[in-house]
Amino acid sequence: MLRKISLGCILLLNLTSCIGYKKATTTDIDGLKNTSQIKEHVEISDRWIAERNQDLPDFSYDWMKGMLTSELETLIKDGVAHNADVLISKEKLNQVELAMDIAGSNLYPSVNALANTSNNLVSGSHIGNLQLKASWELDLWGKNKSAEMASVSQYYSAAFQQKMLEQSIASMIAKAYYLNLAGQYQEQKITEFISRTADLKDIYSIQMKVGTANEIDLSNIESELILLNSYLEKVKNANLQSRRSLEILCGRYPEGLIQINAAFLPLDKHIPSSFPMNLLETRSDIMARQFQIESSFYEVKEAKAARLPSISINAALGGAETNVSGISNLFSNPLIRIGGGLVTPIFNGGRLKKNVEIKTSEQQQVVEEYAKAVLLAFSEVESALANLASIAKQEVFQEQAIAALQKNIKLTQKQISVGNSNSFILLQKQRDLIKREMNNIDLQLQQRIERINLYMALGANGLEKI
Repeated sequence: MLRKISLGCILLLNLTSCIGYKKATTTDIDGLKNTSQIKEHVEISDRWIAERNQDLPDFSYDWMKGMLTSELETLIKDGVAHNADVLISKEKLNQVELAMDIAGSNLYPSVNALANTSNNLVSGSHIGNLQLKASWELDLWGKNKSAEMASVSQYYSAAFQQKMLEQSIASMIAKAYYLNLAGQYQEQKITEFISRTADLKDIYSIQMKVGTANEIDLSNIESELILLNSYLEKVKNANLQSRRSLEILCGRYPEGLIQINAAFLPLDKHIPSSFPMNLLETRSDIMARQFQIESSFYEVKEAKAARLPSISINAALGGAETNVSGISNLFSNPLIRIGGGLVTPIFNGGRLKKNVEIKTSEQQQVVEEYAKAVLLAFSEVESALANLASIAKQEVFQEQAIAALQKNIKLTQKQISVGNSNSFILLQKQRDLIKREMNNIDLQLQQRIERINLYMALGANGLEKI
């Protein structure tokens, strides 16, 4: 009979625990997003809105393929596996997961064992007590379930933040990789420029002997050589620190010994002119904000449920003996107690009501943070596209200037061969060519960094397709 009553009570509890609980639906979350004041005053481009519902599952990241060399891929894998920030973040995620398990435990009964013994020093009697006590708060209004779901949403938010961190580390490694590569090129070009300048100094020395140059000309070129060598040393140190930064990102000791064995290969893949909006909506940081909204939805529900009465059921099974030696026979005549309790808030200085208002305000805050993150995503895409378009135009002009100067140098070399020009003019033009080539290296570096920025702005979810 007792067993039937217990089963009936358990069934009743399971049914009543669903009365006040409400699961967050897509409609609920979208409704909260629409309350954003930031969104209210921002008009999204029709181009994005028109493409929002387009089904583009095979969106291609081919325009990034030329950038992921096998060397860079190895560095990124090392970074994701061994970077200090990533490892710390993983432990934080593990803590959030454990907290989620703790929040879920409130939905189940708690059972504790109690054992004690006491002696009456006057009468000399002994009392032994051994009990199993169980208590269970009925989750009539969904307070505990809401707390559990808030914790679950926080876990998913943290998981997407972890993913975003790994993507950010990967992009930082890629940028550092190309920065190191550009630094090697710049160092080579500066060394070449110094060599041409030293040749000019030799010519000035000869001209001074024959009277076509003076000490001021020679002093100027010597001063330029000193400054150039100083600049070269500065660039070498910057490259050394850049290599150390890359090593730190990859979880290695910062020795500055890492070597980049690559080249600026042509990026002939054209970037698409339009993108599906769902790329932004599934960005890791956007998804993290999305789950924060969901968590706040449950936290408000939990705060509201805390203002309602709570019912708990308590049960105890045990026994007592006045003879300590009879502890083994405690359950020969067991005592069974079952009871319940009702607690309802009456007066607490408005604490519970204010808590609801705080949770509601926090909910609005995360909604605005979500809207801000979306707006930032649009800004990052638009900025990267604009920068890439500008760099492409600059590159055309730069290549035309280099081609024209190379042609001019060839003509000067021909004139020297027939005696109509001299090596001094040729060296000046060769130095100008080196300057333009150094500018071109900067443009190629900027182009790759902006492609990485665009890739990150679009969510970086296609890494496995690259």
